[in-house]
Amino acid sequence: MEELITDDDDFLCSIAMGNEQAFGKLFNTYKHKVYATALFFTKNETEAEEIVQDVFSRIWKYRRKLPQVKNLSAWIVTVTRHRSLTVLKKIAIEYTKRQTIAYPADSTSLIDAESTVMQKDLHLLLQSALSCLTPQQRRIFELSRLEGLDRKTVAASLGLSPATVSVHLTIALKRVRTFLYDYNYELFFLFFFLATF
Repeated sequence: MEELITDDDDFLCSIAMGNEQAFGKLFNTYKHKVYATALFFTKNETEAEEIVQDVFSRIWKYRRKLPQVKNLSAWIVTVTRHRSLTVLKKIAIEYTKRQTIAYPADSTSLIDAESTVMQKDLHLLLQSALSCLTPQQRRIFELSRLEGLDRKTVAASLGLSPATVSVHLTIALKRVRTFLYDYNYELFFLFFFLATF
């Protein structure tokens, strides 16, 4: 894989002005990173390949905005994450529709099905957020927010002081909140996970 392009205003401006050679360099440099990110979210090679095409098609379509990008690598990963989550949401909606047609249900069953799909989406998003944490931060977050243990119990089970647990949990909560806010995704459903200690 080629070395990542440094943030170069002239390079981005040349793409913004329609330089196809510069765009080709951008594609060849970042296509593997985009594919890997899409595959991480979708767990499907075909979907990941389509997301690569979609991401770069969108970059070309909206190329005039490229000079506003400050961190090219991070921006491309963010665009890819958004596209991946959009694809996952569409797949979930289509699956729900197929299930509804195949198994006609009353309105209560439909609400239950939509709730299940939303819970799966939220679980996937939360797992992605947790992957940004260190192993210790993740374990503390899981014990506190997913298993419902209090600070003293978490500290005792990990052989740490309650103060250390509080520090790690505060950092973990901040990172998870930041990740979720980047996606503007159903945060009210996750709020009870992210309340301060």
